[in-house]
Amino acid sequence: MRGFRLAFRAAAALAVALGAFGLTAGALAAEAPAVLVGHIDGVINPITARYVDRVVSEGERDRAAAIVFVIDTPGGLIDSTYDITARFLAARVPIVTFVAPPGARAASAGTFITMAGHVAAMAPATNIGAAHPVDSSGGDIQGDLRLKAENDAVAHITNIARVRGRNVQWAEDAVRKSVSVRVDEALSLNVVDLEANNVADLVAKIDGRMVKTASGDIRLATAGAALDEDGLNPIESLLHKVVDPQIAVLLFTLGTYGLIFELSNPGLIFPGIIGVIAIVMALFAFGTLDANAAGVALMVFAIVLFVLEIKVPAHGLLTVGGIVSLLIGLVILFPPFRPTFPGVRQTVEPLIAVFVVGLTAIFFGVALRVALRPLPVASGASLLLGAVGVASSSASRSASPCVRCRWRAAPRCSWARAAWRRPISRHEGSRTSPARIGPL
Repeated sequence: MRGFRLAFRAAAALAVALGAFGLTAGALAAEAPAVLVGHIDGVINPITARYVDRVVSEGERDRAAAIVFVIDTPGGLIDSTYDITARFLAARVPIVTFVAPPGARAASAGTFITMAGHVAAMAPATNIGAAHPVDSSGGDIQGDLRLKAENDAVAHITNIARVRGRNVQWAEDAVRKSVSVRVDEALSLNVVDLEANNVADLVAKIDGRMVKTASGDIRLATAGAALDEDGLNPIESLLHKVVDPQIAVLLFTLGTYGLIFELSNPGLIFPGIIGVIAIVMALFAFGTLDANAAGVALMVFAIVLFVLEIKVPAHGLLTVGGIVSLLIGLVILFPPFRPTFPGVRQTVEPLIAVFVVGLTAIFFGVALRVALRPLPVASGASLLLGAVGVASSSASRSASPCVRCRWRAAPRCSWARAAWRRPISRHEGSRTSPARIGPL
């Protein structure tokens, strides 16, 4: 009892200490807002858009001094690009776009994203531009579709340039003529605002600037602010690689062959499951399905597999496929968020708890089904089939047997006389049909 009290007091003291730590860290964070640093690398895709939205939302929640996005991209999907620029334009905290490190580029979609920042900067030996839309294979768009895509992109980038007070004509030329400029040319043409060597140099140079956000005019106070790196978490990094265009083509090919193999050999199950999951992921990577549609599709597919596991003997393949589909769908549909303790930047995944609970429920459901499957029916006339009865007389071998001395179809049952062992082979109505085996 005394040991229990000591343990309880220790736990209470620990809780108080953690609470005090949280309050202190929160107060310090409120006194000195940090500068969040995000990274937009590689091809722009739906995962990039989800990541940018997460970082901006965290900055708004924590009232960050500014959010710096370090950009190095060859371009990407136009829908994801528009999602990012729309998020920047609606941000309630200052967004600083920075083409870096030296040798990096903000090509094609990167041009839109860079110009959408409240402050745009470039590192030495970087370039920006060449924003003409192309098809998914990188080739030229032909016919009326080319004109529609080009005019739509021009309207979007010129709107961004007007809102941010940048060179509207150059923005249009970057789309129509695919012009690209170096950092010194970008400065002289009013494409970007300044040149900086690195992030620390950038936050020192932008201190004191006035920017207009969705919540009003804000004067940047970034000098001496802490830099808080907020890159892709492991799940986002994995999905970012999966939705790479080359990987997406491989996934679509794998899914197609999986479905063909399943249809050619019904009952294999595994190729069909892999095929459906791979095709949904490929459509998500191509941008045909957005994150919500892809996540819901995979979760519905998981439910279908769990239901089929009850009806179809698949030796657990349907359950495993359902678990994988459910997990991928949850990750896509519900983006992971950051932790709750102030000052601690360690990822906490609530999906793990959902996954464990769901997996446990499925496991017990399948185990119960397997345990009950071999049990015979334990009620009604089915109990008589195979039971051993005793005939009323050895001379009357056609007499109805007495089973457990409760079956009324055996008149004049006498256990004192010689009897015949008669197992029941058939039951019709109130009568039984015994099989001849021999004397008891």
